Amino acid sequence: MRLQISLSLTLAAVCWVPAIADAQTAPSERKVAAATRLDWQFAVQGFGPGAAKLPAGYDSTKQRYQLYVPKDHTKEKPAGLVLFISASDQPAGWNIWKAACEKEGILFASPFGAGNSPDSGRRTRVILDILDDVRRQYAIDPDQTYITGFSGGGRMACSIAFALPEYFGGVIPLCGTNPISGPTYLRHRIEERLSVAFVTGEKDFNRKENEVYMAPWFEELGIRSKLWVVPKMAHEIPSSAVITEVHAWLAEDLKRRRDDAKGRPKLAVAHDVTPSAAEQAKRQLESALDDLKQPPRTWRGVALLQGVTQRWGKTESGKQAQALLKEIVNNDKLLERVEVQGSEDEVKSISSQAKALERFGQNAKAIEAWQLLAQNYDGTPIAAKANENIKRLRAKGK
Repeated sequence: MRLQISLSLTLAAVCWVPAIADAQTAPSERKVAAATRLDWQFAVQGFGPGAAKLPAGYDSTKQRYQLYVPKDHTKEKPAGLVLFISASDQPAGWNIWKAACEKEGILFASPFGAGNSPDSGRRTRVILDILDDVRRQYAIDPDQTYITGFSGGGRMACSIAFALPEYFGGVIPLCGTNPISGPTYLRHRIEERLSVAFVTGEKDFNRKENEVYMAPWFEELGIRSKLWVVPKMAHEIPSSAVITEVHAWLAEDLKRRRDDAKGRPKLAVAHDVTPSAAEQAKRQLESALDDLKQPPRTWRGVALLQGVTQRWGKTESGKQAQALLKEIVNNDKLLERVEVQGSEDEVKSISSQAKALERFGQNAKAIEAWQLLAQNYDGTPIAAKANENIKRLRAKGK
């Protein structure tokens, strides 16, 4: 069995939307105090090689954002946060989140200068500069931190949350999505902790990508997700009534996220902790060792080790993870278990992606996915089925 190779379809759409005017209680304008401690370079990796670049002279302390803080917020009780990414360079989303934030005591933040026009590296950095700035000042509960955005902002919300799931409890892409990319362990962590609310309009030109491609794919992967197709809505920000319903659905999953953080604390992030790269690598390595002690989770432990070597390979933990992987390869009994569990997981992942790409009309990409399975499992029934699908798709193209 080989490492899963991502064949994710990168979707990109640029749509300008005016900032939503605030009717009553307006968030105040803030400035970032210091550069983010969050791994923005890793968060942008899904956009391809060279994406982690900043323009000359970029200064975190010049980044601005709007922030709403409930009057009764205290550091004794961590609260939720909604981070809204606009499609324009002006903050947006407060009008539709105002009722929920005021009722539930949730903070709300939305950046300036993070619209569709900047490149992905700068945009990701701005967003994570702001998230970390809020976390420095206030007690923010990662299990109740929801990242959302409209159109291209929704795509950014997906990319960031899928790369750094430990900092979020849910993702709400509005009329724009992005698929999962990166090491296999991220897909596992998304499945174990995140809720993804796909929101599109009946008349939205991105409806198909939500309804036909992303939502069924995530469901097949076992990721907690739900699709909203808002009647009569086009490519626009939905009403507060829709957001209230979405937020209630996200809140229903809070116990599962809390249980995950309690059961796997080395992969969780507390409200008052922002681990360094070396600390993250060490904690993930330790969590992998915990998984390897549990036979049903052997493959998950291996995937975590692979993630440590891929993401933090130069650290001491990265070197230890590499040594452990070599030991597993030389342990016939353990390797056999890894092969069985890993193969099942890889087949589910790649075949579900191939089906999603076909539904979306991306037959060439779907063929690539089936070819990967046929190559990795040559001479097996899995390869035979993959080849049947390749033949069928090629016949459709004639």
